[in-house]
Amino acid sequence: MSVFQAAFIALFYAFARSAFNAGLGGYILSQPLVAGTIAGLLLGDPIAGAALGGMINLGTLALTNLRLRVGPDVALIGYVGVSVMLLGGVKVDIPSGTGSASAATIFAALAVLGIVVNFMRGVVNSVLAHWADYFADRGDANIVAFINIVPTQLWLFLISFFPAFLVLRLDVKMLLDITTTIPHWVQSALNLSQYLLAALGIALSLRLIMQGSSIAYFILGWLGAQLFGLAPVTLLGAAIAMIHAFLARKRMESSHETLISDLLPSDQADNINPDAPRLTGNDLRLSLLLWVFFHDAGLNFERAQNMGFATAIAPIAARLYSDAHERAACLRRHLTMFATEFSMGALIVGATAAMEERRAAGDVISDAEFVGAKTGLMAGLGLTGDAVVGGAITAIGIAVGVALARQQTLLGPFLFIVVESALVLGIAWAGFRLGYRTFINLEAWARANDWLRAGLFGAVRLGAFMLGALVISSVPVQLPAAAIIQIDLARIPLQAVLLDGIMLRMMPLTITLALWWLVKYQRANPMLLLGMIILVSVIACGLLSLIGWL
Repeated sequence: MSVFQAAFIALFYAFARSAFNAGLGGYILSQPLVAGTIAGLLLGDPIAGAALGGMINLGTLALTNLRLRVGPDVALIGYVGVSVMLLGGVKVDIPSGTGSASAATIFAALAVLGIVVNFMRGVVNSVLAHWADYFADRGDANIVAFINIVPTQLWLFLISFFPAFLVLRLDVKMLLDITTTIPHWVQSALNLSQYLLAALGIALSLRLIMQGSSIAYFILGWLGAQLFGLAPVTLLGAAIAMIHAFLARKRMESSHETLISDLLPSDQADNINPDAPRLTGNDLRLSLLLWVFFHDAGLNFERAQNMGFATAIAPIAARLYSDAHERAACLRRHLTMFATEFSMGALIVGATAAMEERRAAGDVISDAEFVGAKTGLMAGLGLTGDAVVGGAITAIGIAVGVALARQQTLLGPFLFIVVESALVLGIAWAGFRLGYRTFINLEAWARANDWLRAGLFGAVRLGAFMLGALVISSVPVQLPAAAIIQIDLARIPLQAVLLDGIMLRMMPLTITLALWWLVKYQRANPMLLLGMIILVSVIACGLLSLIGWL
């Protein structure tokens, strides 16, 4: 492979991972069907590249939606893996979808490399998220957006282009030798630090909404996710929060008081200003464009898409809040943890823009209510988006593309790119408009029917409930199966017998609550906690390896 071929393939790989592809990287450009076609085209055999990439794609569909996990990089497998296999004469059996031992070895090596690259991205972006916090406190919306767009993308280019280029230029055996020298405990430390950073992100959101009955909702969410799974428990949490909001409204009617048991900053009279700034069509279009392009630009382990969300809200904050303190408060509440499927998630961006417009006009909506509403919606829409857009729609498109690739035609990848792009971007545009218009209409109805306070009350509780549920999926920390204490002839597995005997999934809950206590009551610096988490992860996994438990 020539230097120019390797450079162009590495550039396409870096572009597929970047934020400058209108949100189509994960859905289209990173898919091995498309990546294999592009790599094959640059190597002179696009038909073979499409067929090989398509077969690989059928086995990687389940890996494309792992936003919060350190997992295999399917784009790296598509661009670099297909290129190496084409040049090395490694074949994938198209009728059966199986591959040779050499192909499996290449995939394993690239998977390890992808884990390391993704970890480097997530950790550095977690640091940049705290940098964004600093400028948010100063009310500087432009710098917050700049941090999400420029430094994150420069770093992503460095850790994407150069590793891919070097692998393409190196001998495959050298790649295998490098990846096999990474100890297992190091990979475990990378995973552990990622989970603990996710716990820190949840704790930072809890700092705003953990009050009153929200504490009980958080515990209920944690319990419910274990028993029912994330999708059913989302509906359960919404139902419980709705019942609680209804009862709270009835109590308000009977006593003519506020929500006695759970006072919030918003439990006071609104002061509507008819001359308050209003959002223009250009403001809304810019917000949508920023979300579409840069929702994943600053993706990090701690708070996921928080910088992308704050970037989309930056023009809204600049338009509505001339006072720096109000603008800073707006940016801070939108730098909390946020993770959802981006096309469906555009609905939340639109609804949040409408909420900010109403707050600027005089509606008293607290930070806790903003965070609660966002958190409650993000889980439900994320699950729906992953199942429909990232799951069914993408899987059908890939299946059609692979079927046509088997017939030695490039029509399959072409149709997949065109149709998938139209659907993903169309859903994002429609969702944003729906979110903005629906909240405006819903807010007017709620105010007319005396439901606004009770509705926001329920939103905070639902947000706490969903954060509890996310502890199960985002912080899956437990002791290794080899962690066993032997007394005479008795062998006692610490996780299965001791910890699970006390309470299932106790470690994730304990870790998250400990971090919440540190940031809420001890005023611990989150940046310092980030560094300590990485250090503790490395030391803990190293010690577990030394005593033979890992």
